[in-house]
Amino acid sequence: MNKHNMEIIETTLLRGRVQLLQPKQGFHASIDSVFLAAAVAVKGRAEVLDVGCGVGAAGLCVASRNNSIHLTAIDIQLELIDLAHQNAALNGLDAAFFCGDIRSEKHIKDNSFNNVLMNPPYLEGGTHTPSPEKIKATSHGEDASGATLADWVKYAHKKLKQGGHLTLIHRADRLDDVILELTKKRWFGSLVIFPLLSHAGEDAKRVIVQARKERYAPLVLKSGMVVHKESGKYTKEAEAVLSDAAPLVLR
Repeated sequence: MNKHNMEIIETTLLRGRVQLLQPKQGFHASIDSVFLAAAVAVKGRAEVLDVGCGVGAAGLCVASRNNSIHLTAIDIQLELIDLAHQNAALNGLDAAFFCGDIRSEKHIKDNSFNNVLMNPPYLEGGTHTPSPEKIKATSHGEDASGATLADWVKYAHKKLKQGGHLTLIHRADRLDDVILELTKKRWFGSLVIFPLLSHAGEDAKRVIVQARKERYAPLVLKSGMVVHKESGKYTKEAEAVLSDAAPLVLR
């Protein structure tokens, strides 16, 4: 137990490269966090912002490939931010974690990040019954936090430098919503879409979308990746990302 009266478990990602403390009950960092991080191309001492960071999994996976970055992160749930601070220490990373609401946060500097990554709640408000478990409800659905996909995109635009990269992962069946929010005010362009298929021959369940702040080039639809073999084991390509920290090259 910790000060929030949560039972905590110790887990790892990237074959032990990233150590994580997570709540035993509720939402856990998953392979979505690892795939998201793998699509974030960071060079040198890049300023990276992880929005909706939870316990810090995705940002820490980015840092595991380049520990020269400066990582900043925000989440609305204080109990997860407390764990994120501990996880940064466990992984020997000096990072800045903030508890706040992206609709009103004033502490993180605007127009200052090379990269923003985010894993927004997948379920649109009013379309589902929220989980009775608070952490899971807030992580999975827009109802619990109150922030819509439009709010997440607006926040990323505000924090990125001009030409900076936004990378997000979302449900494939909400890709139309993602594209609309990115492009309706011409805040973002140069979109690259990378589908993730659970098995060969199936429709994609997840998509990684990358866009640039106020940069405009034709949309690129990548061939994507099949995650599982028929046996249920990971494909060679997925295993390289999930275990060996291989990057997903989107550009």
